[in-house]
Amino acid sequence: MPSLSLAALCIATGLVLWMASGYVLARSLAFDRAVALALAPVLGWAVQNALALLLSLVIGFSPVATVGAVALICAAGLLKVHRDESDQSIPPFTLWVCLAAVIMAAGPALAVLPKFTGDGVAVAPALFDHAKIALIDQIVREGVPPVNPVYGGAEAPAGVAYYYLWQFGAAQLAQLTGATGWEADAAASWLTAFSTLLLMAGLARHFSGSSLAPFLAIGLSGLGSLRPVLGAMVGEETLAHWLQPATGLAGWLFQTSWSPHHVQAAGCVVVAVMTMLRLARRPEALTTVTLALLAAAAYQSSIWVGGVVFALAAAGCALFLARSRPARSHPAGGAGTFLLLGGIAAVVAVAIASPLLVEQYRSAVARGGGRLIAIDPFEVLGPALPQPLGRVLDVPAYWLVLLVVEFPLVYLAGAITLARMAPRPDAPPDGPLVRALAILTAASLGTGWLLVSTTGVNNDLGWRAVLPGLMVLTAAAAAGLARCMERRAALPLVLAMAAATATLPDGLRLATENLVGKPSPSAAAFARSPALWQAVRRHAPPDARVASNPALFADMTPWPVNLSWALFANRRSCFAGNELAIAFAALSSERRTAVADQFRRVFAGDGTPDDIRALARTHRCDVVAVTVFDGAWSHDPFAASPFYRLAETEPGLWRIYSAGPRTAGN
Repeated sequence: MPSLSLAALCIATGLVLWMASGYVLARSLAFDRAVALALAPVLGWAVQNALALLLSLVIGFSPVATVGAVALICAAGLLKVHRDESDQSIPPFTLWVCLAAVIMAAGPALAVLPKFTGDGVAVAPALFDHAKIALIDQIVREGVPPVNPVYGGAEAPAGVAYYYLWQFGAAQLAQLTGATGWEADAAASWLTAFSTLLLMAGLARHFSGSSLAPFLAIGLSGLGSLRPVLGAMVGEETLAHWLQPATGLAGWLFQTSWSPHHVQAAGCVVVAVMTMLRLARRPEALTTVTLALLAAAAYQSSIWVGGVVFALAAAGCALFLARSRPARSHPAGGAGTFLLLGGIAAVVAVAIASPLLVEQYRSAVARGGGRLIAIDPFEVLGPALPQPLGRVLDVPAYWLVLLVVEFPLVYLAGAITLARMAPRPDAPPDGPLVRALAILTAASLGTGWLLVSTTGVNNDLGWRAVLPGLMVLTAAAAAGLARCMERRAALPLVLAMAAATATLPDGLRLATENLVGKPSPSAAAFARSPALWQAVRRHAPPDARVASNPALFADMTPWPVNLSWALFANRRSCFAGNELAIAFAALSSERRTAVADQFRRVFAGDGTPDDIRALARTHRCDVVAVTVFDGAWSHDPFAASPFYRLAETEPGLWRIYSAGPRTAGN
């Protein structure tokens, strides 16, 4: 089980790696001290990880690559530290802002940690999406580019097409500290939460100049949806009749608990837009390279946020900045120089991300091609309205209903504040920045409105695309509310209090879920499962693939996944189940379903000799773990198979088989 002390050591290591280097780099890009501190953890994370991954591909994954990337950043930053006597100093209350972010960031991190009960171990539902911890262990064990830990069959490429930079960052923490992938994932989740909270708090302070705004931004991040209150008022059945069920389109607390890599990508996108403004004002080589690394890091963390949303937002921001005063008035070439350097940054970003792009191309070919994205308005309204009227009304309902229900205070207060600041390009504190971030917000929410991803079961594009816009709106809402408090504007504050009161229960529900977890009948058996995987590793070399029941302990998560393999095995799987295969296995949906059915039959005890042959020859399963919870325990198809031999058994608990010919007397 994970150690809190090692997770804390990973957090401290991450702060040293990313916050220190990010602050030095931000200062060299001419951000003032207060803004540089707010940007530091996101900026440092993006640039260091992108550089370290490049170095690791060349010299191997090692502490040399990790520390070397930090040294390069600090050297480049210190050679060009911006010094200006007019710089704003870091406000004295910043320590309290950081403390508030430290506390709030614990909410998403708790979703990753186990909860010890009298019956065993419970986990939060969000841990389902952290089964990618297996990829962290894979990188630590065998380096980069990573070999696919989820599926090893000969019919699919061996590489990883999933955007894995966030897992690579966690792997750096694990390698430096000796932590497990689980401990590093918990630490990386906290660091993502802390860095994005600090970014939103810094923007809120920059927008308003108020010392209260950063605390409001952090508090707003913990709010949830109006759905629980609406359900209590009108009844769950009535609500379901008029509105589609809740999806992954949710606020900061939910998204950071479930998918921190998308949230980290959103932070990179916000900082990249701010860096574009620096490039327009100071067209320099360091700014160009930094922008390229930010764009590459965002893409390699989330194809949806860092690819689709940033591409659209960057195009709009580039046109605005080229025509605006920051670029036109600069003596060193103006708009032409800005666009040229922006284009160079785009080319460099594509080059940096090219290894992942190649794997994604191979995966797309293996899956049979098809569209990645389609135009299809987000479904909002329920079955109460007849079709096609309901689909027509979905178009305005996204803006008028869905965003209000999911983010009432952040969306409304943030949009009003942005609308009041954006039309004034020269207004303090930074009119062009406000307008650029408003363009980003429009691109972010607009992408979620009209575009849908088609590669998986879920609309990940629609759910994640809104994240950069939500960050900007959260900062703007906090700035607007702080001004209302200073002016004692009674009506806006009363409405804001009502919205906060209505959405706080959902935020508290999610925080409690992360803290307490969900009880499961498998709690006791799961707590004992590390011993199984310790035994498996005695017979499985680091590059071996293990077959186990993909549905083992499936009742612990909302969708079936073998958490014990993902968290404890530290070995590749030959097929880790349909849910993980959707993201990792380059198989057509039909073939993926067939393989899932085959593994289900085998571990249910209904496997045929041909199925066992397929596990050994087609799926390359080197070691097999059969537990007492599998139907194969009493109807064991491996016992008489010529492809496997019994390597170890623990009576009443498990049997471990190794691939190889049967010997006489065995």
